[in-house]
Amino acid sequence: MKMTKCLSKTTQVYFHRFGEGFLCVLLQIVLRLMAAAPLLCLVTKEVPFLALLSIPLYLLIVPVARQNMAEAMQDAISGGALMSTRLVSCENYGRKFLRGLKQALLMLLWAALFVAATVVAYWAYAGEIDAFTLVRVLMNLGGGSFMNGIKLVLMIYAATALPIIMGCAFHSGTRHALALGDKKLLKGHRLGVVGVWLLGLVALLPFFAAVAYIGADFVSGLVSALSSLGTGSITLPSMGDKVYLLAAAFVVLLLPALPFKQLLTAVYVRGLKE
Repeated sequence: MKMTKCLSKTTQVYFHRFGEGFLCVLLQIVLRLMAAAPLLCLVTKEVPFLALLSIPLYLLIVPVARQNMAEAMQDAISGGALMSTRLVSCENYGRKFLRGLKQALLMLLWAALFVAATVVAYWAYAGEIDAFTLVRVLMNLGGGSFMNGIKLVLMIYAATALPIIMGCAFHSGTRHALALGDKKLLKGHRLGVVGVWLLGLVALLPFFAAVAYIGADFVSGLVSALSSLGTGSITLPSMGDKVYLLAAAFVVLLLPALPFKQLLTAVYVRGLKE
């Protein structure tokens, strides 16, 4: 399917179902918040371990909801409703759950580097790694400069998230192929799916730009806070009132853009079938 035709069809469906798309995204967020609810236990001293319930809740709710969303988007492309009871349907729940579990395991492989880096970062923050040893390692990485070492480590840490992004792109068309009833639909077209998914990120650029502008001071404060590693104490910076600006950017810039990005992949996979 030509990219211009894909963009044209996506734009048509997006504006025709703009309100429904917005509501669908809100519903997806609510379902994820339901799965994340046990994380509130982390603020308690009595039962913090109950936060682990978020993992099974996520696996039971979110993957199935994503597949339901894919089916709803395919209905919308055919002229049907996007916002419908299909989004919360339990039809073929067992099959969808197993598919979602498989996808989660695959994504865990893509996230292996990021998880490992996060564990090391947590050990360092919790004091499990000797502060003087950590400072010496950072100075060696920075060519004798402690701050350069910190910046390099932050860049490496951010780079470990790149495989996750590529994993999301690589598997993005799977749920749509399943919604269309053809598992082999993507065979030989994975590169195109990845390209379409990455193209969809363009719709999110205004939000990313706003976050970068609003959070610039926070990042600067974070780097400065990390420079106190040698003293054995770290005071993380606060976002303050900028949290409200981030919330406004989320509502105004991100929520309207997400349906377009998701529909772009849905339309492309539909084009492969047609």
